[in-house]
Amino acid sequence: MQFDELEYLKEAGQKGDFLMPYTVVRTIMPDFFTTYPMHWHEEMEIVYVESGEFEECIDLEKYHVKAGDVILVNPCLLHSFRHYENIRTKFTSIIFSFSMITGNNTDGCAIKYLTPYLEGMYINPVVISKDSEHYDELVLSIKNLINLFDNKGDYFEIGIKSGLYNMFFILFKYFFRPELHEPNIKDNTTRNIKTILDYIDENYMKPITIDELAECVNLSKHYFMRFFKKYMGMTCIEYINDYRLNIAANHLINTGMQITEIAEMIGITNLSYFNRIFKKKFNMTPKEYRHNVNKSR
Repeated sequence: MQFDELEYLKEAGQKGDFLMPYTVVRTIMPDFFTTYPMHWHEEMEIVYVESGEFEECIDLEKYHVKAGDVILVNPCLLHSFRHYENIRTKFTSIIFSFSMITGNNTDGCAIKYLTPYLEGMYINPVVISKDSEHYDELVLSIKNLINLFDNKGDYFEIGIKSGLYNMFFILFKYFFRPELHEPNIKDNTTRNIKTILDYIDENYMKPITIDELAECVNLSKHYFMRFFKKYMGMTCIEYINDYRLNIAANHLINTGMQITEIAEMIGITNLSYFNRIFKKKFNMTPKEYRHNVNKSR
């Protein structure tokens, strides 16, 4: 496994920069991790599954995706993924801000298509499979966007921008359909989950109680625990640990911090407990993880 294939562990903040809010990341499962917990970001994510299969949860719906599938993760949608039956899987993600193609413009493209799409007035398939009509045309545009970013030749920024327009031309023409979107129960559920996840993101480095999480969405402790397990597929404690461990893994790879320092930084003061839950998730100790990943660079 190459180091850049582990970059997905750094979900937050890895979306390019101010001048080019666009990046390509590669992920292989289950070489060094098997799940990425529920999260969301303002950027859109296009996933091309190169080999294998895995389970993706998007907007509280589960999808079993396979080699060749294209997955569309719209901005601000909750999503997570986990490996499937230990099958080795490789997928490449294009993650970009809509500012790349809208900016502050109010031209016909933004007014008639892109802004309404962001406001939920177009419906798109979440998974586009190989047997879909016009699939080859879409995948060709996606591979072109990946190659432009990888090679970074002269004027590649212009190429990426024009490539995004080309991809959306194909999507709007063949895959999207207009539909007015009315608020429903799922919207309220999603809003509550985002509030919970944002609270964990801001406070993971210190003890978090179920009582305070329940309070931030105005639910009773008992109902909150059932609510969280139902929609997240794991208990609140399991999610918080998973979230913390992904951050710990990132620091093991990218810093020289001591393991005890990393554990304390993510809010776990008991080193033996940290080692135990880390090994349960990654099938190796933190020390072994650091050694194995650094050796593969």
